[in-house]
Amino acid sequence: MNASDNAIFSLAELRADISFERLRAHLVPPPRFEQATLENYVVDANYPSQAQAKIELQAYIDALNESRDGWRAIFGAFSKRPTATGLYLDGAFGVGKTHLLASIFHAVQTPKKLYLSFTELMYFIGLLGLEKCAREMSDYRLICIDEFELDDPGNTTMSLGFLSRAMESGVAIATTSNAPPLRLGEGRFDVKNFQREIGDIAKRFRTIRIDGKDYREKVAKTNAPDGSRWRVKNLKKAFEEFPATTARKKLYLRESDLFAMLRQFHPMRYFELAENLSAIFIEGVGQIHDQYDALRFVYLIDKLYDDETQIFVSARIELERLFPEAFYQSAYAKKYWRCVSRLKEMCAGD
Repeated sequence: MNASDNAIFSLAELRADISFERLRAHLVPPPRFEQATLENYVVDANYPSQAQAKIELQAYIDALNESRDGWRAIFGAFSKRPTATGLYLDGAFGVGKTHLLASIFHAVQTPKKLYLSFTELMYFIGLLGLEKCAREMSDYRLICIDEFELDDPGNTTMSLGFLSRAMESGVAIATTSNAPPLRLGEGRFDVKNFQREIGDIAKRFRTIRIDGKDYREKVAKTNAPDGSRWRVKNLKKAFEEFPATTARKKLYLRESDLFAMLRQFHPMRYFELAENLSAIFIEGVGQIHDQYDALRFVYLIDKLYDDETQIFVSARIELERLFPEAFYQSAYAKKYWRCVSRLKEMCAGD
């Protein structure tokens, strides 16, 4: 075995079971947002709601830092509605919601805080059961939930059950989403039969709307010379020459092997792949026609993006055609657009 072989990731490294304690240790903002603050959030002057959001979030942070009892002591001063005990950042992808959420996490002065995605929250509820999960997390003062979304009646019911238990215990909950609270779940299931539940979720949050354009489009255009990483001509050579380490390795996969791997593991496990890889090389990527495969791929890209894993692709299609046109008209359209947006930034450059 060559010394460089130690820097090549093996899928066998993903097969061990993960304890809840180990998973909980990862519930902090990912590497991409380790240094996120309100101060280094760059406001687009064309969208005043971004500057206003910074002002309101600073008030939220200050109130939490001055309070010993979480929202029970501060929501009367911060919120105009006594029932709204959470904070909800609503806006399109690419306007910096995750940056702002991570800024809240870093600025609130308590060790008793968690940061996780909505998918991860649903995983924990399934793993532990609703009552135990809520009990475990109710010991914290702040929980930040990225990408809050309702995909089906099941997670609608679980979301409401969790929020009611955690908030009644005095936990401050801040979240981001691509849809206003009362429009959660639209197009994904028959929401008219769950208006009471969705309304109950919505009234627990004060919504801050953040307008703007996708900043990643500008980044991609600025950093995209001829050597795009989406259509690498000699992918195998690029893989062999990439300087990975034993701490963060590299992985080469054909498209078919990639999807076989994604089907094998729960999306919660994708973070292991991302945190252990400095780069992933994917051969022969074409249009993704199966929606389940597409959603798995979206979540993988989210994790790779968060952990700043580099991606190199020998694609058979243009990046904008990664998903069928019908997918961009579906209930998950914002997920697909976000994925393409992130890939544009990740694949820009030599």
